[in-house]
Parts: sequence; C-alpha cells; structure tokens
Amino acid sequence: MPQFTVDEDIAALVERLAKPKPFENLSFNAALRRVLQEHIKIKKVDDELDQLLSESLATVRKEPKKTPSPSPQQWAASVPELKGRKDLNTWKEVCVLLKIDTAGDSARRKLKNWVKANRPNWPSVPEISGE
Repeated sequence: MPQFTVDEDIAALVERLAKPKPFENLSFNAALRRVLQEHIKIKKVDDELDQLLSESLATVRKEPKKTPSPSPQQWAASVPELKGRKDLNTWKEVCVLLKIDTAGDSARRKLKNWVKANRPNWPSVPEISGE
C-alpha cells in the first residue's frame, strides 16, 4: 500500500474539520475518513437539494401565471352613463366615481355586486376565471 507524507498544516486542517469530541484521540486516517464521509453526505444532500430545487422551478415555470384583470376601460365604454369618461383606468377609480366603498376588498368584485343590486340593466362586470 502506498505511503504518503502529509504536511502539518494539512493534518491540522483535517483534524479541525473532523471535529473530534473532547478528549477524543483520532488517528490521521480516522480523521480523514470522517472528513471525507461528511463531505460525501453533504455532497449527497446538496445533490438532492439541487434536484428538488430544479423540480420545483420546473413546476413553477409550467404553472400558468395569474389571469390578468379584465379592462375597466372596456367595461366602462360599454356603459352609456360612463362611456365618455377617459379617467376610469382602474376598477377602484370606477368605484370611487360611483361612491362604492371597497373596504379593502377587490374593487372589481364590489362593483360587480353593486351593479347586480343597483343597475341590473348595465352590462355585467367581467369575471376572472376561477371565481
């Protein structure tokens, strides 16, 4: 079996990385074996984590992004009373104009319920798929 000479700094590094318990006397071979086994465990865990991360990223990329909100401008253009208004760029702005308190809820949903209750002859507020 081949014999190797080991520098003192390498031996000290192996001893420090082996983390011997207090009063534990490890031979250089035992300390090196412990360091290598720990490295292999860490490498194995790192490989497993890399695989899990790549799988989860692939899943995220495959999932569709959030459905965009329908255009409040298009909806307002279909309502005769709101047709000429160019300042209705968001559902919140429509609610403010109509004095609908959103109370932190979705302005589009609040408007939808308000239209059903108060202006049934208006076009219905568009829905987002999944509602």
